[in-house]
Amino acid sequence: MVAAGLSGPIAFITLLGDYTRYVSPAKHGNRRVLGATAAGLFLGLLIPQLFGAFTAVATGAGNDYVGSLIKGAPLWILVPLLLNGLLGSAGNTGLMLYSMGLDLDAILPRATRRQATYVVAATATVLVFLGHFVWSAQDAVTSFVLVLTAIGTPWAVITLIGHRRCRGDYDRRSLQVYNHGTRGGIYWYRAGWNVPATVAWAVGSAVGLCAVDTPVYRGPLLSLTGGIDLSFVLSGALAAGFYVLLSRASRGRAGRVVALAASPAAGVEAAPAPAPLDR
Repeated sequence: MVAAGLSGPIAFITLLGDYTRYVSPAKHGNRRVLGATAAGLFLGLLIPQLFGAFTAVATGAGNDYVGSLIKGAPLWILVPLLLNGLLGSAGNTGLMLYSMGLDLDAILPRATRRQATYVVAATATVLVFLGHFVWSAQDAVTSFVLVLTAIGTPWAVITLIGHRRCRGDYDRRSLQVYNHGTRGGIYWYRAGWNVPATVAWAVGSAVGLCAVDTPVYRGPLLSLTGGIDLSFVLSGALAAGFYVLLSRASRGRAGRVVALAASPAAGVEAAPAPAPLDR
């Protein structure tokens, strides 16, 4: 249950930069943005989970939470419950559609944002109906969320370490080379691969998958953790350790990298002017 609960903030980690970049740095400092983001994640995810836990215990719900909740609720609250069931996920659905459209648009640069969003919306709708009416998808969805947490945590840890090292100062032109179909820049590393980060993520993810506990799969390391799912802890810690160790040699060239980033001839092939950072 703890691992499933943590899947919420871990999933939103990939979205935070999409929204916090709209906050004016002239009006709000980094600490204030970080504090507001942390508070929003904490309260926004904690309050619904506490409500679910309280109502599940109060109504004696077992595997049928919705049925027990409706049966145990007074008549006057049934209408708000119905509205919540119909519209309660509308906000999160909007966030997910935005994120999926943004990601597909980045993977397929020739697609427009609107086209990418239409594709992912149609695909997601079909999968939801199939999962509800054709398949018994509850266990599969829970397993997917837990697996995603195990392999997403190392990515988040590595990204945060990199952000800390460069103090949030990125070369925008180098970040856009993939969208422009060009090559080069200070983030191109070895043929486009950051080897230390990739190896650290792979190691952390592999160990996380070996320690995950899902309804359809139990990792072999659970016998060493007393049956407790510590996949997110182990994957994040190992990824951090391996990344810091493997990338030590490149840290000494940080000054040179910053100087290259400030130079027009930073090794990026000729490309159109960079688009806004929404791709």
